[in-house]
Amino acid sequence: MRLNLSTFSDLGQTICVAVSGGADSLALALLAKDWANNHGHRLVAVSVDHGLRPEAAGECAWVAKTLQKYAIPHHTLVWEGEKPTNGVQAAARAARYRLIETWCVEQGIKDVLLAHHRDDQAETVLMRLARGSGVDGLAAMQPDVLKGRIRLVRPLLDTPKADLIEFLQEKGQDWIEDPSNENTAFDRVKARQAMTVLQELGLDAYRLAHTAETMQRVKKTLDRLERDWLNHFVTVCPEGYVRLDTQGLQEEDEEILWRGLSRIGQGVSAQVYRPRLDRLKRLTTSLRRGEDATLMGCRWFHHKGDVLVCREVRTTDLAATLYHVESPDNLAGFTVRMLGEDGWRQVVGDCAAMRQNPLPRPILYALPSLWDKQGVLVVPHLRYKRADATIGVDFRFIPNIAPIS
Repeated sequence: MRLNLSTFSDLGQTICVAVSGGADSLALALLAKDWANNHGHRLVAVSVDHGLRPEAAGECAWVAKTLQKYAIPHHTLVWEGEKPTNGVQAAARAARYRLIETWCVEQGIKDVLLAHHRDDQAETVLMRLARGSGVDGLAAMQPDVLKGRIRLVRPLLDTPKADLIEFLQEKGQDWIEDPSNENTAFDRVKARQAMTVLQELGLDAYRLAHTAETMQRVKKTLDRLERDWLNHFVTVCPEGYVRLDTQGLQEEDEEILWRGLSRIGQGVSAQVYRPRLDRLKRLTTSLRRGEDATLMGCRWFHHKGDVLVCREVRTTDLAATLYHVESPDNLAGFTVRMLGEDGWRQVVGDCAAMRQNPLPRPILYALPSLWDKQGVLVVPHLRYKRADATIGVDFRFIPNIAPIS
């Protein structure tokens, strides 16, 4: 059995593989090691100790020792802090990706291999069917996708789990069985068990995975139409907001309109998931009526014939993925946050001329700014710098709005 990563363009010189110790990820690690050796790349592995089971630390140690035999460098990342009591799997998944992303960025790594295989893809389609998902949901897992500052690569989506197990057995390599794989409290386990019944109807893993491939092709077409809409009607402003030509709200194909509005909201607020369709419909109705609205952590308001979309300042926290922070100085000890109404008061109190700034207040309040213990220090987009500031900083807005991929 061989792995072909050459189909994924522009792979970094060093590639990371996420390894839990299960058969899937362990097989991927060994296959990826062979490919890396043959193509001049370097492979490293990471495992995440979520701290949810007492056995987890020992399992990560076992993975490290096992991979050492194959000359694969290994690192264990630990999810520290208080754990949720509800939505544990979703929270653990988010923490896992966050830890891996942070570590990879620190190491200068941009590609992370994940071991999702054909059976996983089939289960995902089945679960999303149960939720009434549309095209994007039924497209299920993509072969590669950007996740924050890294790219997730899934080279095994066409590979049955049975093939991975057979590969390890032929090598005489054992693996760890995760007890949560048998816990029927989780929807994925229920879907896996349901598959045995559905196979009698011909709805097996191959058919469901094929459905995902079909939906991925449809999604590409919709993405192209969405991109055209965005490029025609949307202007991304460097301060961190979007200007939407109201003519775009008259788009007759509402599926494209809803997708475009979702993309705007995601780009401005850094939210990962699209809102429910009923909320998008209400947003569309309000904007078409000339009414202002809030959705996806954004304020949508009419201004001089356009709709402006900026972050809603409920808190002053600013997602790290929204701006590239550039500074020749050490920013340790300083805080990056949205300016907020309190920050704006400090700025105009220090420099009254700032009151003449033409930007609407919601946009001003959402601007990125640098603070110290005394308050606002630098607001680059206002060209404001407190008199005693000896530090320089710039914020470059990097939304995932348009063009989309």
